[in-house]
Formats: sequence, structure tokens, C-alpha cells
Amino acid sequence: MSETNGQRLPPGWAMASIEDLFWPLEDGRTLHQGWSPLCEKTPAPTDADWGVLKTTAIQAGAFLPQHNKTLPKHLTPRPQTEVKSGDILITCAGPRVRCGVACLVRHTRPRLMMSGKMYRFRVSPDHFDARFLEAYLLTSRAAAAVDKMKTGGSDSGLNLTHDRFRPLPVPVAPLKEQRRIMDSIDELFSDLDAGIATLERVQTKLKIYRASVLKAAVDGALTTNWRRKHPATEPASVLLTRILAERRRRWEKAQLQKFKDADKEPPKDWKSKYKEPVAPDASKLKILPHGWCWTVAEAIGDIQLGRQRSPKNISNKYPTKYLRAANITEQGIDISDVLDMEFTPKELSRYQLKVGDILLSEASGSPKQVGKPAICREEHTSYCFQNTVIRHQPVILLSEFLLTIYKSFYATGVFSKMSAGVGINHLSADKFSKLMIPLAPITEQEVIVEAVEDQLSVIEHLEADLEAKLKSAQALRQSILRHAFAGQLVRQDPNDESAAELLKRITVEREERARQILAAKHAKTKPQRPRKRAFQTT
Repeated sequence: MSETNGQRLPPGWAMASIEDLFWPLEDGRTLHQGWSPLCEKTPAPTDADWGVLKTTAIQAGAFLPQHNKTLPKHLTPRPQTEVKSGDILITCAGPRVRCGVACLVRHTRPRLMMSGKMYRFRVSPDHFDARFLEAYLLTSRAAAAVDKMKTGGSDSGLNLTHDRFRPLPVPVAPLKEQRRIMDSIDELFSDLDAGIATLERVQTKLKIYRASVLKAAVDGALTTNWRRKHPATEPASVLLTRILAERRRRWEKAQLQKFKDADKEPPKDWKSKYKEPVAPDASKLKILPHGWCWTVAEAIGDIQLGRQRSPKNISNKYPTKYLRAANITEQGIDISDVLDMEFTPKELSRYQLKVGDILLSEASGSPKQVGKPAICREEHTSYCFQNTVIRHQPVILLSEFLLTIYKSFYATGVFSKMSAGVGINHLSADKFSKLMIPLAPITEQEVIVEAVEDQLSVIEHLEADLEAKLKSAQALRQSILRHAFAGQLVRQDPNDESAAELLKRITVEREERARQILAAKHAKTKPQRPRKRAFQTT
């Protein structure tokens, strides 16, 4: 086994740069880049309509032609950028994880053009198996090499230039061995993909089950038997009366403190300034279980939007860590990537988190991510929060019960339907404050929280197990590729034409193909001489 460029090669193999394998395209060039016109947001409706591919059409080893945008009628298509079966596409711009992703186009609909964020190249089907090249581009070795070629100042926006990509080293097997390898990989990957699809179906079912558990908690179905055994429980309406009284007491205390800080006497009518929350019209709402009642979010706790971030808030005298929407995950609050800005002591008292606070993502690029809830624990109390986060501080009722309600609303799409915006979707604090909340008696809240925790702990255990299996499947995929490109996946035949000879043939025939294309172009552009008329006699 020989070694080239630090990579050990099986007998009969050779190393080449990827551009050594490029086959001339229709115009004689070997690498095409698309264009990025301003398109409509929706995909091209029919095969007769031109569309421009989005970068998400290129997934690792998978081409998704449905990911495209319609080319407006007033723009002229560029057929030379139309994607065809046999093309290998690779993204050349975008975030680090999306720049350099490659796939082979096995099948496609007509009239789909590349965008300016992707390249297209081909290999000769008579000399090279395109599946083999795609498979190598999927290996961790190739990914690491491509990653070093990227340029840019931020991981959120990198580029892969022509000149940097062309020298990419590629191991080349004899053509017949390439086909044997790929037939074996296709079979193994097919079995692996079937297993992954089964795991993903189970994941989907667990999400549905999670949503049904949360819904049962919110509508009282989860505690039906408990209510039968405890008919004398204090109703939620009594709890709500205590909450409203405490809410007013806190407001009055805060107002008196403001007057004191300003060294002013409270005016006679200051208490009349208090705004009582508007009670919902229960006649138009779903009937709740016995002992429950409807209320609104602002009635059961303080609702507050976080602080606006701006350049003038850069940390200086009072640097403080703060949470933003990105720190709120379905698993809870993630503090692995926390930023800081300046909060003065007065601002700190207003925006610092407390145990039991419910935080919800107020803004997101996707409406499905708006309203994602999490609860503040002891370890989060040193943080403040930004204006992409809504804080709800419940009064008297259990924070975990309120979190259960919001998890259900998030899972069933209540928050996504409430959100609005162009580009960035928002769940405004004002709209959120009017949200209808089903309120259970305080003792039943405790039972609901415990039952939900028991059910979700089982679901979370299964989800973690599935996630581990999916990671193992990805590791197995890389293991198959590693064995394939080490010459250990299929038998080797010494009678196969060596890769070195194959590369020589590709070079010779590529040059001949380029000459033919050039000659055809010259023939089209060469002016035709007028034909002489034959001399006629009478």
C-alpha cells in the first residue's frame, strides 16, 4: 500500500486533484457557477416554469429539487446554468456547516438553475463513476480538507473559491473497482437509511406523544381520576381572587416606592390609576373541568420584555451577562453561549432573573420557534435578559404548572399562530398579555406537574436513546466510507486497469473533447462564404 499526500493508497490506486477529473461541459469549461436573481418566494409550480435552486437543495449526498424559487417572468432564464442528471453540485458560500456540502444529481426536473452560491461539475461516465467522487466528498477527510480551503471573516459567512477548490486531493481507484465499491456502499447505505428512517419515525411519534401529554395536562384530561377522588378541592376561581389581590398589592407597593424615591406625597386618587386585567368572556371559550376557570396571562403574573441591545450598551463599567432567544431551547436554558452588555444597578434590579421566572422566545426567523418556553433555575439568577425574550413572573400559582401550559401552547402551534412579522417573527408582549390561560386549582396544579414530569422523563429517556442511535448511524456511515477508501470494502482485482493508466486516458480524452467543443464553436461563429452559382448555358 503506497502513501501519497499523507494518505495511504491501496495497490492500483492513485491520487489526483479534483480538477484532473473534471469533464468539459457544453461550453468547454469544467466548472460552472450559477446566478442569484431576486426570485419569488414560492417554488416553480410546474416543469414549464423556471426556478433557481436554494442552497438547501444540496444536502450531503442528497439532491432536493423542490427547494427552489420561481424565476420572475420579466427575467430571462440562463439555460447554461440549468442543472442536469449527472451533475455534481457543491455549495460555495454560506455558514461554515453549509459551505462545501456536495451531492450528485441523480434525477431532476427540467428548468432548474443553479444559484450563485453553488458550483457544478461533471465526470465522464465512460471513465469515472460519479457516485465514487460524491462518496469521497462525503468523507470526514474530504470535509476537513475543504474546510481549510474556505475564506471569510466569520463562520456565518464563508466562501469556497474556484482556485482553492480545484487542487482538492482525491484518491482514485481503478474504474471497475470504483463500481464494485459503490454497489457495495449503495447496498449498505440503503439498509442504514432504512434503519435511520425507522428511528426518525419513532422520534416523530414521540413528539406527537409529548404534545398529547401536554395537551391532556392543560385541558384536565390527565387528572380526571384525581378530581373524582378529590371533589372538595378549593376551586381555581378562589385562587384567582387571591392572585388578583396580590397583584394589586404589589402594584401599590411599587407605586409608593416611586413616590418615596421622588420625595413626593402620593396624590389622593393614586390608587385609581391601577388597571384591573380584563376578565375573559368564558361563554365563548372551551368548557373547562369542574373547579377550573379561564383567565388571561397578565392577570396571573408580571409580563416584561427584555432590554434593547444597542452599541451604546457595550460592557464598560457594569458588564452583565444576559440571555437572548437563542439561549432558550426545548431542553431548557442553554448558557454555553452567553453574551454581555452594560446594565446599571437600577437596570439590574429591573432585568435580573429570579427563580421561577418563565422565559419565552419573543423573536425568531421561524414562526415555529416563537414562544419557546423555559424556566429560570437558581443557576440562572445572575443573568439579565434581552428584548428577544419575554419574562412572565407568576403570582402565587406554580411556575412549573405555567411552564406546562406554555410547553403545550408551543407544541400545538398556539404561539406560532399568534406571531407576526416579515423576515423575523415576533410574539409581542402586548399580544401575549391577552393570552387565555386555563387555570387549575393549586392542589391540582401540583398533581399535574408531577404527572407531566413522570411522563416526560420517560419520553426524554427514549429521545436521548434515539439520538444516540442516530449518532451511531452517522458514525457507521463514516466507518463504511473510511473502509471503502482504504480499499477494505470489496475485493481488488489485479487485472483491473490501474488508476494511473485511467488518469492518463482521462487527460488525453478530456483534451480531445475540449478540442471538439472549441472546433464546434469556431464552426458556428465562422462566417459562411456565399456559394458560387454554377455557370449555366442556354
